[in-house]
Amino acid sequence: MQTPPPQSAAAMLPEEASDAQPAVPPGTGMRRMAIGLAQGLALYFLYRSLSARTWPATDALLFKPLLLLVAFVPLAAVSGMVHLPRRKLLLWVAGLAVLLTALALYDAWRTDLSQLLEGAALAGWRGEDKTNLAPSPLLGALLAMGLFIAQSMVLAGHADGRRIARYQSYFSLAWKLALQIAFALLFTLLLWLVLEIGAALFALVRLEFPRQLLQESWFAIPVTTLAFCSALHLTDVRPGIISGVRRLLLTVLSWLLPLALLIVAGFLASLAATGLQPLWQTRRASSVLLGATALLVVLINMVYQDGAAPVASNRFMAACLRLSCLLPAPLVALAIYALGLRVAQYGWSVSRIGAALTMLVAAIYATGYAWAALRRRQAPPLLAPFNIAASLAILAVFVAVLSPLADPARIAVNSQMARLLQGRTPTAEFDFRFLRFESARFGLQALHQLSRGAAGEQARLALQQPERWSSRSSPPPRPDVSANVRVYPAGSVLPPDFIATQWESGQYMLPSCLRNHGAPCEAYLIGQQGQQQILMFSEQDEPSLFAAADGRWEMLGRFELDADCRNRLKKAVQAGPLQWLAPRQRDIDLNGTRLVMRAPWSKPASCPAP
Repeated sequence: MQTPPPQSAAAMLPEEASDAQPAVPPGTGMRRMAIGLAQGLALYFLYRSLSARTWPATDALLFKPLLLLVAFVPLAAVSGMVHLPRRKLLLWVAGLAVLLTALALYDAWRTDLSQLLEGAALAGWRGEDKTNLAPSPLLGALLAMGLFIAQSMVLAGHADGRRIARYQSYFSLAWKLALQIAFALLFTLLLWLVLEIGAALFALVRLEFPRQLLQESWFAIPVTTLAFCSALHLTDVRPGIISGVRRLLLTVLSWLLPLALLIVAGFLASLAATGLQPLWQTRRASSVLLGATALLVVLINMVYQDGAAPVASNRFMAACLRLSCLLPAPLVALAIYALGLRVAQYGWSVSRIGAALTMLVAAIYATGYAWAALRRRQAPPLLAPFNIAASLAILAVFVAVLSPLADPARIAVNSQMARLLQGRTPTAEFDFRFLRFESARFGLQALHQLSRGAAGEQARLALQQPERWSSRSSPPPRPDVSANVRVYPAGSVLPPDFIATQWESGQYMLPSCLRNHGAPCEAYLIGQQGQQQILMFSEQDEPSLFAAADGRWEMLGRFELDADCRNRLKKAVQAGPLQWLAPRQRDIDLNGTRLVMRAPWSKPASCPAP
């Protein structure tokens, strides 16, 4: 039988073109392994310099760019081999190196606190590294995700011969790259498992050399990078395996979409009965709503796949796909509304800025998917353009966040400073620790500015703190307890000595109204055997019991209850005196020292139905 001539990607059918793979030239494996070995040796050199604090680890402006270049550029080169011609590969790697260097230099500058802390009079300083040589976690995470997206788009663009490739090419190459990375990680982990088992076997006969060898960084680092790059090559040589695994994975996981559709639709329907107030009281509505949106987007695309899958032939899945495309819009709208309430109340923070940028990308998905679902003539809904637009938006957001364009720390500091200077946030409630420890150099610059004004004492004290929770740090601002707490019986007030109590320990165990401003609680004045006690309820915490002893108030403990039992307890204390029982085990007096037995871990108590 005569073999048909090879076809170009443009002339193939969509499914064939998406799985097309250029032939792997001889010697490609050796070149990839050489790059992996060189990467490992370079990482070992940087690790040694960091451990000994020798050049280049003596200069953050040099060390951070080198670390990012060594970590990411070789992987892009290994992945791009075969798929890109040499000239395009060199241009892509060079452009990536320039971008990584620029972002690393900015990260090194924004986290360099040495000059800003010189005049802080840090007596008793215990070695805080004022020049952080490690890239920020946000930089590393966003670069890894951004490089994955960018690499997939570059390879797909070259495969189709245009800047914006067909969606089928994006889909195929992105999934192939993701599975390659997953298999390479699995291969590397299994390799180390084999090495560790081998070392353990030799240790049984008292040969410790293999175990000592595995513990040497000059061996462990190059072996890891060599194994990872070798695994990337092996999965590239056999693309049919990757394609088969992708089809199986998507076919199986796509059946989770009907379940997710049922759950999310049920949640949205329940809001009509419960209202939005319970949602806002959780204080984490935005993150949960965005997580649900992300899950829906992933499952929708597992069903949609490359847009050429025969979804329409399965009427049930086609209906689930169309209905699911309508759900991200209300979820994102609720998340935006919840974030707006928090920003209006407390201003911008680093986490809220990150959430806002995430919502920007989620809004692209939500509006696009809703528009596509409402077009009944299109079967299945046309989602490809919106997936491509969202991917480009993600890359733009990543670059903005990691550069001066939209640095979350800078924006958050400006917002909080504006609220403080305008009087919207009282000085007693202002979080000076945020400026000192969580906002890079922008927070320290703001503290220097505040140290010359009305809040100078608090700002100078914050500058002198060597650690986030240093014993020399100023105590957190005390909330207005009398304003936070509603006291029962009606007309009663909290004892003045309770309001004035300085809670020295167990701060995290206290009800939120004793720790935070604007956190409501309900307090019930009760008595037991002539002792004055307060039973306090709040939405976020378990019921807590306080008692006055020897002229001072202390927290006796909390009642671990489920929601129904908590409501019953509140009704019982409102109805009249509670029925108290003696403890099952009394404390022990050991020569004047009170020994308290702690109960083992148990589930929250539940009240049986009346």
